[in-house]
Amino acid sequence: MLIQCSGSTIEIFAPAKVNLFLEVLGRREDGFHEIETVMCPISLYDRLLLEPTQSKAIALAVHHPSEAPESSEVSDPAWNIPSDHRNLVVRAVEEVQLHLGTTQGAKITLHKQIPAAAGLGGGSSDAAAAVVASLLAWGQWDRSLAYAICAKLGSDIPFFLGDACRCGLALATGRGERCEFLPYQPSLNLLITHPPQGCDTAAIYAHYAAQQTLSQTAPASSSQMLTACAKGDQEMIGAALSNALQSSAVCLNGWIDRQLDLFRNCQVQYGLMSGSGSSCFALIDDRLQQQTLRERALKLVPRVYSATACYHASVEQQLLDLRS
Repeated sequence: MLIQCSGSTIEIFAPAKVNLFLEVLGRREDGFHEIETVMCPISLYDRLLLEPTQSKAIALAVHHPSEAPESSEVSDPAWNIPSDHRNLVVRAVEEVQLHLGTTQGAKITLHKQIPAAAGLGGGSSDAAAAVVASLLAWGQWDRSLAYAICAKLGSDIPFFLGDACRCGLALATGRGERCEFLPYQPSLNLLITHPPQGCDTAAIYAHYAAQQTLSQTAPASSSQMLTACAKGDQEMIGAALSNALQSSAVCLNGWIDRQLDLFRNCQVQYGLMSGSGSSCFALIDDRLQQQTLRERALKLVPRVYSATACYHASVEQQLLDLRS
């Protein structure tokens, strides 16, 4: 995340992410799945502004991208984003309010660029930004508290918080809430496509579990991906791309194969579904390939994004920089 301050208003740019590697290790007693995933933040950002108020109310206004083309699909969930308690941003600020015991509230404006139901982590990134922004706005920054709230709210939210050294590439385990942030910063050029239909995460995990019961396939290891990231070689990273949920998503959502077929037809060597879908991303070699793929993708899906891997300093370092 990228933090800016203007008077009492905290402004945070909350990045999307892609999963370069994702393996499911089994189902836990609490009903969640044990996973191992390598996540990378990318330069597609939501923008969150939070201003403290004297009343205890939390008011959220959500703005969708005006330039986003309208989808003909009635069920397209991309911008079906609530502004009430159903939104993780509101729940995040409520949790901070509760832990601090403050009588203040907040006026929040959220400018969306990351579509929902995409596997890009937009809602989780917004929630992490809301936790940080509210703690800063109320003058109570506390990393341990921020992590505890993020982990309570959702499995991948701590990833977007970063650690005390950096916000960037991470190996996540457990439900996805235990993150080891890595000192590697590979340069990646991506093109992300998002179709007009989301994926049902619970259904995909259930399908995956049923298939695993039949096949008993041994889980893949993230070691090849971690080595590739350490070397910063996009070709090696492409060869190590892996998502255990992709085959199940293909069975349940026809848009996954359509996107991956498009990549192959445009001579893109490496492409993958992100998270539990429904977006897919391609690793791009050059501008000509990017332009060709973008033009063809816009004829297939309503949303196409060009992005790069992005890395930012830790919250603590950014606060020091803002004060200097």
